[in-house]
Amino acid sequence: MLPRQIAPDLDDIDRTLLELLQEDADQNHADMAARVGLSAAGVHKRLKRLRQEGYVRRLTAQLDRSRLGLDLLCFLKITFRSNLQPENLVDLQRAIRALPEVLECYTLTGSSDAILKVAVTDHIALRDFLSRLSLQQQVIERAETCIALEEFKEGGALPLRDPA
Repeated sequence: MLPRQIAPDLDDIDRTLLELLQEDADQNHADMAARVGLSAAGVHKRLKRLRQEGYVRRLTAQLDRSRLGLDLLCFLKITFRSNLQPENLVDLQRAIRALPEVLECYTLTGSSDAILKVAVTDHIALRDFLSRLSLQQQVIERAETCIALEEFKEGGALPLRDPA
């Protein structure tokens, strides 16, 4: 069985435009046009279509955590009291939406049911976060905190071309 192709309905120009957006979403259409061999109007039209078709969900700025004083990056491996019951997911979603320190949250296979990526200023803020998390939900049986010591790659771009 052959692996699925990455975004088979996109051509090379679409892929390049998406790669350029991932590099720097703030660059202007004229600069992008020069790199893909289209007019600025052509780039605008393609980007509008890619947004309308859902390839681009939103454009955001990637801020520097450390510069903002959010020096402690943690991952919380969560185990639910009764596994992945639908009501557990609803309770977890409600709890994490009320906690701005949670950058990302995923449900998992394996020994943990979910993982949260959390940014806080220091160990005191982490302690306070964990207290608020435990107060805002009833579904978590156990949370194992892993503190990131060093970042090697953050906010990586999605691969838009097949690796072959």
